[in-house]
Amino acid sequence: MSSFGVGSLTNQANQVLTPLQEIQKELLSAYTSASTGKRVNSAADDPSGLAIATALQVQSASFDQGSQNALDANDALGIAQGALATTTSALQSLRGLAVSASNDLLSPSDRQDLQSVANQLVDQINTDAQNATYNGVPLLNGTYGSAPATPANAVVTANAALTGGGNLVASATSAAGAQAGTIQLSVVNGSSGPAVNVTFTATATGQTTNLGQQAAGSTFAVNGTTVSVGTPGAQDVGTTATVQVQAAAAGSTAPNLTVQTGANEGATTSVTTPNASSNALFVQNIDLSSGASAQNAIGQIDQAIAATVSAGATLGAQQVAIQHQIGSNNTASNALTASAAGIVDASAGQTASELYQLITQQQISLLTLQNANSQYGFLNRFLNTAV
Repeated sequence: MSSFGVGSLTNQANQVLTPLQEIQKELLSAYTSASTGKRVNSAADDPSGLAIATALQVQSASFDQGSQNALDANDALGIAQGALATTTSALQSLRGLAVSASNDLLSPSDRQDLQSVANQLVDQINTDAQNATYNGVPLLNGTYGSAPATPANAVVTANAALTGGGNLVASATSAAGAQAGTIQLSVVNGSSGPAVNVTFTATATGQTTNLGQQAAGSTFAVNGTTVSVGTPGAQDVGTTATVQVQAAAAGSTAPNLTVQTGANEGATTSVTTPNASSNALFVQNIDLSSGASAQNAIGQIDQAIAATVSAGATLGAQQVAIQHQIGSNNTASNALTASAAGIVDASAGQTASELYQLITQQQISLLTLQNANSQYGFLNRFLNTAV
């Protein structure tokens, strides 16, 4: 019968001690995973996994920052829209004044009062354009926001129907250098039958020029705008037509605002804001000193209102696009975050199972060493080499 001596216990203890040290390291790693909730806490745990997860996390954070930038752009567009709505309201009030001034029964003092209020509204439009800023960045004064050049344009805003058929104004076309203003036409009794009297009120000066009578059915030029009229009869005397002429505009080469709204290089959004100053809206010279100039002002203001409404729609469309970009960024960020978590996060059940197994192995190893030490003092000799 073989004996179980000191040598065998020593060998047994040596065989247990090295695995115990490994178990201790594995336990430390398992406890770290349990406390942090992550399977990969350093490159030593999973070098390639950590590299992939880090790249995914960087991309996710970039999408999140892109969304924040997009929110800034959305807020800036909201401020621009609010200020533009105020400008539109001022233009509507200005139009009401122009309609009031289109009355030959007004006294000079009445017109002065209307002009004073109109001037204040024009000043307010400029103030709104200058004060609309986001974080100090101007939005509506023309510093930012390119705009295409616009050609001269003639719009028939009122056109009497003739008893013989057709309308008083058959056509109106503006050349490139046409002067801005209002062409007023009225059917009068001429020396040889009905004729068309023509006046022109210049937008720049408010001055009205009588161009005299034009023959029925004729074509003539008015400061760069070619007008063809129909053939009125005797019953058409007193009927009128109005042509509003807008001069060509050079447009703007001001840069657009550029905002990084995506995660990658070049993933930017160009933000366009309009110039809402009185000069850009062509209402800087509103003149209510006469009925004719007030009529011209109505046409000017109508075009300005149309411009602000169109600009507001453009701002709103940009906001919709930016909100979609934010939604896309959030979707991408969540997916990347989930992918990174799948790589580095620990499974609670698996971690608990590993801890239980390692703790059991540790206890068995410690009991083995305790047995060797209690019977033969193995650990005392092992730890105290001087003995």
